[in-house]
Amino acid sequence: MPGGGETAIAELGAGDLVGEMALLLRGGKRTATARAVGEVEALFTDRRYFEAALHLLSPASLKVLRRLGLTIAQRLRAIRARSRALVDASPDDRLLRARPGGEAQPPAIFDVRAFLPILPPLRDFAEDEIDALFAIAGVEQVSRGERLTEEGRSADTPRLVVRGALLLGHRHGERIHQLDILGPGRFAGVASVLEETPAGATIVAAEDSTLLAFDTARFVDLWRGEDQMALRLLEAVNGDLVISLNTASNHLTRLTAQARERALAKA
Repeated sequence: MPGGGETAIAELGAGDLVGEMALLLRGGKRTATARAVGEVEALFTDRRYFEAALHLLSPASLKVLRRLGLTIAQRLRAIRARSRALVDASPDDRLLRARPGGEAQPPAIFDVRAFLPILPPLRDFAEDEIDALFAIAGVEQVSRGERLTEEGRSADTPRLVVRGALLLGHRHGERIHQLDILGPGRFAGVASVLEETPAGATIVAAEDSTLLAFDTARFVDLWRGEDQMALRLLEAVNGDLVISLNTASNHLTRLTAQARERALAKA
């Protein structure tokens, strides 16, 4: 925590994964410290062997990669729930903002398919793989302030931001507590779809935006595949989940520090 001390993020038990970022990131720094609270027996793997298995499209390694993504999604949902609890426990106008709004503008006209290869998560995709992804999606134009997903309700459409930006947050009446801003190349609503859980946050268009809205069943089928396309999609989705998790962890740290400051001021 800023100024010293620690705050617990999660407690892991039998069947849980820890240190999974070593399989997803190269050269990144750990975002948390893990300590045993009793005797622990664990299985471990070396990233080099795991990457070799992925290169050979080993079904077991692809299954592990899917499990890693779901683990990150679960932690992301838990952290955002804790952020919600902190804001609910001590409402502060400084933590809330008005929902984006304003006069809608005519949608920007451009070749969406031609734009896709420059988006960060799709840069490693072959042209035929991008074609396959584009074939299961519809181009969606949304206006500033338009609500795409409501917290607590079914999240039934995975999306990819092509242009513009989406605001992800917790609603408090007519205002919203901002958790993240999803710009071009970011996925929206994918974690809830893959987990088959209600949306953990509300998603609103922060500005007029162009999105790819995927057919859910076909997107999940690609994600569950065992070919090169599945591997590309798994890596893209997991990379986006890691970005979201880091943002959510930093946000929770700030909220926790602010809550402690308020508690000390009242003491």
